[in-house]
Amino acid sequence: MELVTSEVETTRSMRLPMQETLIMPVGDIQYGAAECDFERFKRHIEWGVQQGAYFIGMGDYVDFGSPSNRGKLKALIAEGTLYDTASDILDGAAAEHLEKLQEVLAPTKGRWLGLVEGHHFWEFSDGTTSDTRLCQFLDAPFLGTCGVVEVRFKIEGADGARSHKKPPAFQIWAHHGRGNGNLQSAPLNKLEGIVKSFPSIQVFLIAHHHKKVSGKLNQVDFNFSSTGKGSSRGRNVILACTGGFLRGYLIGNKRGNRAQGSYVERGMMTPVALGGVVIYARPRVSSTGYTDVDLDVSI
Repeated sequence: MELVTSEVETTRSMRLPMQETLIMPVGDIQYGAAECDFERFKRHIEWGVQQGAYFIGMGDYVDFGSPSNRGKLKALIAEGTLYDTASDILDGAAAEHLEKLQEVLAPTKGRWLGLVEGHHFWEFSDGTTSDTRLCQFLDAPFLGTCGVVEVRFKIEGADGARSHKKPPAFQIWAHHGRGNGNLQSAPLNKLEGIVKSFPSIQVFLIAHHHKKVSGKLNQVDFNFSSTGKGSSRGRNVILACTGGFLRGYLIGNKRGNRAQGSYVERGMMTPVALGGVVIYARPRVSSTGYTDVDLDVSI
């Protein structure tokens, strides 16, 4: 697990203490698969850039190597069946896939809170992977299997100097995910079992299921002063499965020059709504100096 702190640039407003910030989890693109709706993905990223959004990567960015494929190829290389030339060709093809993805993501450089590792990636002969190379390209932290990111908002005074008040902040728990389930509730059920183990975190994200679903819980904190006077504070806890860009059913889809559907169609799985979720973070400072972040989510 990796821990990362990110500071989000905000500006003061006469009407709002600080600026609302959009955070867009992006994953399950699987560029290279015939079913990838790459044009939709381009539009999604373009919209995020126009909104000044920040991004977090949820895994499965390219489709060049599944876990089983990577294992088989590694075994062939280890036993000498697959020669260096063939390995170099595979590395080159994987690099080309990654370059196409980087072209679309270039405008988002420096605006990533981090990227987790997915199931679908390519491990190059130098030990890097398509995931780690993408992180390097995007100037983003590599979060590995699971990451916790703390997002802090800067508070500035009238003279532009940073305030010494505790900044509004919230934490995001991100994991590519595993398991399956046809029902829309499947990934949320999995996340709801995680929530109780991480009580300081307000946003829980999972991918892998390709479903674009979200839910909100509410946690209530109670505080008592030295005089015994009590107060309570409620906050939203966001649970979301972050969607994807892989179409399940395509007319005219072929494998081996014959009509054959994708793994979604072959497995009689339900098609999912494509695209991603958007998290809205609204920092605030009360008249007494209390800071907090109000969170919402849209699908």
